[in-house]
Amino acid sequence: MSVQKVNVLVPPPRSVPRIAAWLGESALWLLGGQGHAAAGLGAWVNEIREKVAREHAQRRDARARGDLMAMARRYESSQPEFAKDLLAAAANDRRD
Repeated sequence: MSVQKVNVLVPPPRSVPRIAAWLGESALWLLGGQGHAAAGLGAWVNEIREKVAREHAQRRDARARGDLMAMARRYESSQPEFAKDLLAAAANDRRD
């Protein structure tokens, strides 16, 4: 049995386009392929959630203060002492 050498020309592999490499790395980063980057993303998301929660709490407190002041205005003529207490509560003067 004889052995023959065969030369086959194979084109070189194509390089990955830059945008595809960038998108792949970004997907790995977002999906947690790299530990430190995924932890950074999680921390960033938690920071945003906390900020939204703080802003929501501030708006809720402001709305509650406005409601107390409106109620104080309604009771001002009929029950002035109660209206004073409501205004003090709205201004956070009373702390129990």
